[in-house]
Amino acid sequence: MYKAILVDDDVAVLEFLKRLVPWERLGFELAGEYTDALDAVEACQGVYPDLIVTDIGMPELDGLSFIRRVQSEGAKSRFVILSCHDEFQYAQQAVQLGVQDYILKETLTPEGIAEIIRRVKDKIEEDMRLRIEVDRLHVQANKSKSAAKEMWLREVLAAPFADDPTLMEPLREYGLNTKLGHYIPLLFRSHRYQEAIVRYRQEEAVKFIAENAAEELLREEPDMLFVGHAGSTFFLLYAYRKDLARNPYEYAAAVARRLQRAFAGVLKLPYSAVIGEEVCGGAGLKRQLAELLEAGERLFYADGPTVTKKAELQQELNREDPFVYHFDYAERFNRLLLEANDDVYPAVDAFVGFVAERRFQPSRVKQLVWKLALDLLLKLRPGIAYDKEKVQQEIGRVMHIGELRGWLAKFLTDAVSQVGRIANKSKKTEIVDAQNYIRLHLSRKITLEEAAEYLHLNPSYFSRLFKKETGENFIEFVNRMKMEKAMALISDSGKSVEEAAFSLGFDNKSYFIKLFKQHFGIAPGRIG
Repeated sequence: MYKAILVDDDVAVLEFLKRLVPWERLGFELAGEYTDALDAVEACQGVYPDLIVTDIGMPELDGLSFIRRVQSEGAKSRFVILSCHDEFQYAQQAVQLGVQDYILKETLTPEGIAEIIRRVKDKIEEDMRLRIEVDRLHVQANKSKSAAKEMWLREVLAAPFADDPTLMEPLREYGLNTKLGHYIPLLFRSHRYQEAIVRYRQEEAVKFIAENAAEELLREEPDMLFVGHAGSTFFLLYAYRKDLARNPYEYAAAVARRLQRAFAGVLKLPYSAVIGEEVCGGAGLKRQLAELLEAGERLFYADGPTVTKKAELQQELNREDPFVYHFDYAERFNRLLLEANDDVYPAVDAFVGFVAERRFQPSRVKQLVWKLALDLLLKLRPGIAYDKEKVQQEIGRVMHIGELRGWLAKFLTDAVSQVGRIANKSKKTEIVDAQNYIRLHLSRKITLEEAAEYLHLNPSYFSRLFKKETGENFIEFVNRMKMEKAMALISDSGKSVEEAAFSLGFDNKSYFIKLFKQHFGIAPGRIG
């Protein structure tokens, strides 16, 4: 519902308009009636209604002056003038001010004013539709421009050669003054991107918010151009003259810190920025952009959000394959589930500390974490409560070792909780204890009698109870656990078939191979 106010020093006219015009039926809320225009200005406090019906001849501030004052404050109100004057000069001034209608009081009727208000409402709604369409076209144009800049960036990064002079021409179309001749590229990289997705729900939303905030903050920086790259990263291109009195690196760093503070303070989006080196053309720019992306990967191990020069990120990443250590940490995390231990941080901190000390390549660290998570997800069946694809996406979005620590701790805590819920829902305590006992002693032969004795149960009763609660007999469960462990030993730890069989308590290698093939449909010797 739209809002309207009445301004007239004639109380009788105000009463007439208030009582005889069906404001609500016409789609308006009558927000106030004033006998003095100055009182109306004070009451509105700069927030004016959609429609103002006003007299012309009033003391202190006449109607036309009142309209000028409202318009000078940026109000988009529609105006209807009531007047006792039919002189042309008043009507002419009203038209110049964009007044919707000019009515002589002597001709005023409820039906007439109602028809005028209907026309005003139609005009307001038409203007609103027009504004929405203009905004839509503006957003679409911005998206098209953003998409064009991203396409340009991809083409530059993918081009085998970048010394084509036409390569820099699009930058001029995007608003950068290429005549300045020199450029410094800056890479902005999200410090906690997965957490940003959780906060803003979608990757596109994070990307849109970051771009709009950056464009707004750079409004007074005509020599800075925003170029999107991905949801977690974007570039700024700073153009300048070589003879510039100010230090271009210091200026670029100052702008980067201003953006960094605004992103962190208002949007709760911490970013790091890496400042590249000065370039003059396409070949140099291509090289710097690629090197910035590579240097940005090293921020995975940074102490916190920072603004730094590319040259200061010199420590190389370790190219060793972290999968060599998969078995050790898979065992540690699996034990958390077996023991239903919700104090996951000692295990998480040991893993994160090890990764940070070795400084493995972040992409390989994420692959390792995904494999560790997948191992645990498979052990949660049949009550699995995770979307594997979603888990993989979340790991892929992690941008910093500290963010990885938080994600892994939450994942393990949820997994331990899930194991507890499954156990409490479907099995007796004795069965859960028996299964945990089996998992902890897979390195040797385990008999039903041994497990029954551990639980202080009669072996015959225990055998029937186990089958009833789990759907498989005791030996089937033991063999299944051993085969899953065997697969991990052979595929991940590089154990031979003989070593795997021996480490799982099998004296007969042929029997081990037979069980493995029955379980997985493939001989263990073909794994690798």
